[in-house]
Amino acid sequence: MRLTRLIQALTVGALFLTSTLPNIAIAQTALSAEETAGLKEAARRGALIHAYDQAAWHGTDDMFAKLKDKTSLGGWIVDGPVDAPVLTFFDDAIDPRVIYVARFRGETLLSGHVLGAGEDRSLSPARRKLIAARRIAQDALRASDAEQCSEQPWNSVVLPPAAPGAPTLVYFLTPRADAATLPFGGHYLVEVSATGQAGPVRHFTRTCLTLPVAAAAKDGDTVAAMSISHLLDPIPTEIHVFLSLSAGLPLAVGTAQNRRVWMVEGSRIRALGPVK
Repeated sequence: MRLTRLIQALTVGALFLTSTLPNIAIAQTALSAEETAGLKEAARRGALIHAYDQAAWHGTDDMFAKLKDKTSLGGWIVDGPVDAPVLTFFDDAIDPRVIYVARFRGETLLSGHVLGAGEDRSLSPARRKLIAARRIAQDALRASDAEQCSEQPWNSVVLPPAAPGAPTLVYFLTPRADAATLPFGGHYLVEVSATGQAGPVRHFTRTCLTLPVAAAAKDGDTVAAMSISHLLDPIPTEIHVFLSLSAGLPLAVGTAQNRRVWMVEGSRIRALGPVK
């Protein structure tokens, strides 16, 4: 596919899979300090969202295989660095206690342990704050006009404050229906302040969108990339990073506000150039 066709499709809001990546040399677009900082933060957040989402998925499978009595399950939280997340399940008591802990190295489960009698089952103050922030954000989401794009409930990912006094970031993500598709719409963010106040619900798209990521390629071609237009921001967001990591494919993003094209390759984001 020629770059001009890719740009034209992006600017009119097409959503499609490409069979070949553009193989045309393009001068890198100079970025402002604000754009550079925004892309760095989008990459950081997107990588954490993906790591925490994967930990919750794989750890839940392990927990269900090992926990005999599941009647008192209250919920879970994931925290820790992007390369070593920790999944904690807790019970449904008013003062919740830890039930199960899983530790990861990347996406590899290193250990999964159901806590027994005599072990310390207390939740740390930091994890209690993450759990409280999710509940506050859930109430804000329910009271909003956020569109639910699946019959399944949202998956939630909570990112700890990036610095003392910074907000806790609570993401609500539309779950995948199957391995062949990826939901691009129905993802939201609620920032919860250090004092426990929910901000407005942040939308990342204006409608529900689903992309086939395992469609049969024609004429023996291999699916190489995804592409999408983006109307709400001048640069790619953490959700684009999360989706690229989830699909294991590059994602070309056309930002309509400034008519620019970007390539999101996992947690790497680069500007391809402006639309002429």
